[in-house]
Amino acid sequence: MPTPITTQTTSFTFDIADRLYASTSTQGKSATGTYTGPDRLWVFVDSTTGEMQWQFAPLTTRDDGADVPTPLGTTKVEITADDNPIIISMIKEDCVTYDDVSTIDETLPDGTVFTFNSVATLSQTYNIANLTYNLITNTWDIGNFIGAPIEWDDVITYRNNRLTASDGKISPDMPDNVKQPWIDYRQALRELPVTYGQGTDNEIEAWKVNYPQSPE
Repeated sequence: MPTPITTQTTSFTFDIADRLYASTSTQGKSATGTYTGPDRLWVFVDSTTGEMQWQFAPLTTRDDGADVPTPLGTTKVEITADDNPIIISMIKEDCVTYDDVSTIDETLPDGTVFTFNSVATLSQTYNIANLTYNLITNTWDIGNFIGAPIEWDDVITYRNNRLTASDGKISPDMPDNVKQPWIDYRQALRELPVTYGQGTDNEIEAWKVNYPQSPE
């Protein structure tokens, strides 16, 4: 019969970047959270590199994780909330609440509003795919700060695809009330880099860009 899960509540503090998705921490910022979930997990890492083997789901006491056989080429590692609260919180972030986190509404140059967290969460600070276990020191490496999920090259590519997709939406015999919204939409797409100040001192981060809405 599976062993019941022991739930534990643990608070933790972690370093965050100077601003969301930045690569520097010159301001010494940190954030705090509270983990409430299984008191321990068992995970599998590559026996050579220590990289997490995500094809094997993290196990709990309910899964009898301590007794599950270790797949060939992997090492089973026990993670406890007492010893590694940040690591267990990265893996089970659905069990985490963050302190002093509110939302910020930023009005963008096109008049739209972008909403984001005032304080970065774990998944906005570290890439869980980079989580590595040192098999010699038996310690975890969470890697560097995560980069922005979208860069300006991504914005331009997506913008160009939208322009291409709307190439056939305008014809000379269309009524003005149908045609004009498409003209305005395509113009807004073309002007998007200028509107958001790409390449200038006032450039808006690419991940904040709100794309023009299609008339469809």
